Amino acid sequence: MKKSTRNTLVFILVLIIIATVVYFYWQSQQEKNIEGDLNSLELNEEEKEESAVVFKADFNLPIEVESHQIIPRPFYTLSYNKTHEQADWVAYKMYPFPDSLSVKRKDAFRPDPLVDGGSAALADYKKSGYDRGHLAPAKALSYSKESMKASFFLSNMSPQVGMFNRGIWRFLEAQVYKWSKESDSLYVVTGPVLDNPLGTIGENEVSIPRAYYKTIVRFKDGNVSGIGFLLKNEKSKQSYFDFVTSIDSIEQVTGIDFYHQFNKDLQDRIEKNKEVEKFSN
Repeated sequence: MKKSTRNTLVFILVLIIIATVVYFYWQSQQEKNIEGDLNSLELNEEEKEESAVVFKADFNLPIEVESHQIIPRPFYTLSYNKTHEQADWVAYKMYPFPDSLSVKRKDAFRPDPLVDGGSAALADYKKSGYDRGHLAPAKALSYSKESMKASFFLSNMSPQVGMFNRGIWRFLEAQVYKWSKESDSLYVVTGPVLDNPLGTIGENEVSIPRAYYKTIVRFKDGNVSGIGFLLKNEKSKQSYFDFVTSIDSIEQVTGIDFYHQFNKDLQDRIEKNKEVEKFSN
């Protein structure tokens, strides 16, 4: 090979390497910019407060119960029931964020300092035989370190049978996460059924719910649809699709009016549906 030809090939190879390096550097900077937006650039206290107001105003929250404390956070809002030492409901939104930007789960279970009179404690769950089951899932809040950490407040936990939490409930959470990827956004309200509990755990007498629910409203291409799930707090080999129900039915079981802020026609339509196909198509 002639020297001039070899030099030309070397020059072209160097150009390709430089172009590749520049491209990947640009790509990483773009991801950092996006991640910065999603993480709210590690919100300072003032920004967190502002975000909480925006998110709370944007949520279509269930009707409040007078004696229960509403706790708004930048990533979700919950209604804390002091009698049962857990939330009646937790409301949060999900968007189709790229998995590549999700932060890794890091357990940080701890009492919630915003609960008046104190929330459930770690000791309540210790050796109780029940899992600290997430209501708003860690995965659904994995778009920043701050949101992930906030998912581990004990106000967002409820005593769940181990094989329920690690089985059918986890599979349902994964399905909702999948739907979020196929939607413009999802609005989820989830919680325990607190009447006729199975007992209590710990010094704070945290109620063990007999069942759990999820109500989901899907927004896609200008269309709005809804569906509900109601599952007993027990191990199950059944599919979570066997526990599909209407939001209306969950309202009857829980006594909670979930989507009262929607206009009546829309509310009636999304709350009566119990067909997955109508929800997801």
